[in-house]
Amino acid sequence: MNLDLINNLFNNAKNSQFVGEFMKELSEVLKKSNKNIKQDNLKQENVLYQVVDMDVDGAYLYNTNNNIISKETDISEDFLDEIGNDTVLRYKNGEYIIEEELTQQFMDSLVDIKEYKEIQDKFLKESNILQNDENTKYRIEERKDDYSVLSFGENNECAIEVPNALIPFWANSNDKLYFKNGKFNRA
Repeated sequence: MNLDLINNLFNNAKNSQFVGEFMKELSEVLKKSNKNIKQDNLKQENVLYQVVDMDVDGAYLYNTNNNIISKETDISEDFLDEIGNDTVLRYKNGEYIIEEELTQQFMDSLVDIKEYKEIQDKFLKESNILQNDENTKYRIEERKDDYSVLSFGENNECAIEVPNALIPFWANSNDKLYFKNGKFNRA
């Protein structure tokens, strides 16, 4: 095979207007697609993140403010050895730190599947939640030790008490929730 022929073809293709236009257009498409990727999920000052999965070269972190999970690879191997699934981290002063108390609170809030199902079944039987439209938005008015008070309706005139086991752990007062397929989710 003649390498000079291949080099000439390659050089001519580089100089052709078609290839130049194609490369320019491709570059613009890539720039636009990069703008659509959420780059602000990680490393927001004073934001809490929860480890949802570990990987060889990083960890998947759940941003508790915006409910987005992203992979963080800018973590030292030593720090990766200290954390595990469900560890709560805070990004502060340019680094992730472990929030041990919040991690423990999260672990204490977990219930096993059987207990969760019992709580869910009892709530469904005792409340009239299934009579509400699936698009109903609920607002957390107050969180207590065992339950939360949610309001709903046109002017939030209706209220319902919901066991905290059914409320997302990271939901705060005034957060909006919806109830679908037997569970509450942040809106």
